Amino acid sequence: MENTIQFICVGKIVNTHGLKGEIKLLSQTDFKEDRYSSNNKAYIDFNNDRIHVKIIKYRTHQGFDLLTFENLDNINLVEKFKGHDLYVENNNPTKLKPYEYHQKDIIGLSVFQNNINIGIVEEIRTYPQCDYLVIAKIDGKKSLIPFRKEFILSVNQADRQILIVEMEGLL
Repeated sequence: MENTIQFICVGKIVNTHGLKGEIKLLSQTDFKEDRYSSNNKAYIDFNNDRIHVKIIKYRTHQGFDLLTFENLDNINLVEKFKGHDLYVENNNPTKLKPYEYHQKDIIGLSVFQNNINIGIVEEIRTYPQCDYLVIAKIDGKKSLIPFRKEFILSVNQADRQILIVEMEGLL
């Protein structure tokens, strides 16, 4: 039986940062500290090939994730990667704490308030305070809902539903 490696896209390289080869990544993943930890392998999708890189540094700056790769310590070596996707091997953490979910398991769930479907989770945005669900509402508008216990009554992955509290001004 052949053991094939599965990859997941964790973000898009949108720019460089500084002169020492740091890349600015628009992340689309969860568990960033685990995925971007030092010595982890990553792959840049470049010219129909996957270039293997080793992460040596990770930090956040103004809403973006900044990564430095081994042996790519100069802006001239990483500029060509702008606009390309970054992949990692799909090895999701298996021990999730209560109220922790993989982003891929939350995106697409229907959101209900008082048994009324108000929309679907379109994306998850991470801010210093907490993660926010971006809800594409049925009326065509979008809303941000903090993904915190105070606002989320339940997440039912089997029924593909999230129940939120009724609170004036939340939507």
